[in-house]
Amino acid sequence: MTGKTLLVINPIAGKGAAKRHLLDIVTRLTEGGCTVTVLPTKKGTETTDRIAALLSEEGAFDMVVACGGDGTLNITVEGMSRSGRKLPLGYIPLGSTNDFATSLGLSSDVTEAVDRILKGTPVPHDLGSFNGRRFTYVACCGAFADTSYSTSQSMKNLLGHTAYLINAIPSLTSIRPLNLTISADGETIEGKYVFCGLGNTTVMAGTVKLGNNAVNFNDGKFELLLIRFPKDLIEAGRIATKLLAGSIDDPAISIRQVRCCRILSAEPVAWSLDGEEGGKSKNSTVSVEKSALDILK
Repeated sequence: MTGKTLLVINPIAGKGAAKRHLLDIVTRLTEGGCTVTVLPTKKGTETTDRIAALLSEEGAFDMVVACGGDGTLNITVEGMSRSGRKLPLGYIPLGSTNDFATSLGLSSDVTEAVDRILKGTPVPHDLGSFNGRRFTYVACCGAFADTSYSTSQSMKNLLGHTAYLINAIPSLTSIRPLNLTISADGETIEGKYVFCGLGNTTVMAGTVKLGNNAVNFNDGKFELLLIRFPKDLIEAGRIATKLLAGSIDDPAISIRQVRCCRILSAEPVAWSLDGEEGGKSKNSTVSVEKSALDILK
């Protein structure tokens, strides 16, 4: 696809790969028929506000391209949603892990990614809403939930996905149990859990992997994944071993599909949205917005 393009880029993503490839990306998009406006990301909400403002004017842009990691994609999608305009979204995944891109089978090779954007067609994907805030592929709490943003950038740059695993697995034995009451599509679930995640992805929190055929990205449902709080160190070790092996085949792990979910807890729980801080909440509502996002593939 071509036309007036807003390129949202995180210069430090992927060991600075986005910054190194910026000229090449702009050149390829321009030669392909795009008129490119570059918007580097900044900390806080400034980038999201800027995206919403730029897109709010009718006809200002024909498509948006996000270049960076999952956090960059989250910021971009939130800005697009706030603008009230539904535009095709291209994604150049140059982060340290790129969970969402992995789920969709999107290449992190810059040339392939740009060609896909130029030649691709918009494919509808569901979006999530967490207490009114959009997320692209996962909302989660408990162990691993803060892994993406608590792992230092230098560690991610050095070790990539391994950095998340090093940071995540020890939390299985140190985290306090989450006492949750979950109402999901008329079903009530109660218990003590070490992890709760709702996603439209085959990878949650950089650690928990679902099967490649387990997810339909545009069925109006997200996968609700629950990991029961370990009864003892033996069970904790067994769960950790399964997760490190990329498996969720364990009696302590359950998964079901939901359209809308309300999660209550006795104490405020810290949430992560697409690997970014999502704030603390005792009463959270997560719903699916079917076909709310068009991704160029």
